[in-house]
Amino acid sequence: MSAGDPVVLEDLTKVYNPDRPELSVRALDGVSLRVGRGEALAIVGASGCGKSTLLHLLGCLDRPTSGRYLLEGRDVARLAEDERARVRNRHIGFVFQSFNLLPRLSAVENVELPLLYSGTGASRERAYHALARVGLADRAEHRPNELSGGQKQRVAIARALVTTPSILLGDEPTGALDSRTSNEVLDLLEELNAEGTTLIMVTHDLKVARRMPRAVRMHDGKKLADGPSEAVVEALLRDTAEALDASA
Repeated sequence: MSAGDPVVLEDLTKVYNPDRPELSVRALDGVSLRVGRGEALAIVGASGCGKSTLLHLLGCLDRPTSGRYLLEGRDVARLAEDERARVRNRHIGFVFQSFNLLPRLSAVENVELPLLYSGTGASRERAYHALARVGLADRAEHRPNELSGGQKQRVAIARALVTTPSILLGDEPTGALDSRTSNEVLDLLEELNAEGTTLIMVTHDLKVARRMPRAVRMHDGKKLADGPSEAVVEALLRDTAEALDASA
């Protein structure tokens, strides 16, 4: 990793209801993190550990309470909402567990949407190309209810890629899929990563986390561990087993 890392977090903190102490929640607590260009990492941890809050901040969907977030060298933490939306559309693609496809639109129309929002030319041609890239050229005119779960997720990945983002964020992208289809989607994400796309994935599935070279473990809003995924996952499993033994 270097000074040119596309994602740099410096002491990032997120507090909900900061003006009401009785309701205040410190969801993130001084998280610093660098992600190198073309890296692939998983963010893991128990429910409520802060991993989803971290993903929302990485995706410019929310602002931190304090700290800095440099995205492609630009401090995005304090940008106005319209400017953050432009940065998000240019640099970040999202893949969600629930696909988030519009049911009345065809696959190609769903993929085309981000380009229409940004006023990009040749949008339909680019959408067809993105679908071909994920192996769904022959399903371009099908609506979501005519597609399998794996095909829906491939459409969602094509939609995320159509703006040629430098960073792909996944929020449990295999959570709604069976194991075979999950592996197929992970194979595709790994192919995209090998082509240079930076991949950051929140997951509760430790088998998925193990497929990423690097893992970050969150606990009580803090970054508890950061390193090779196998080592981070093994430590998490060990700590979980010890906690269960202690409570037995």
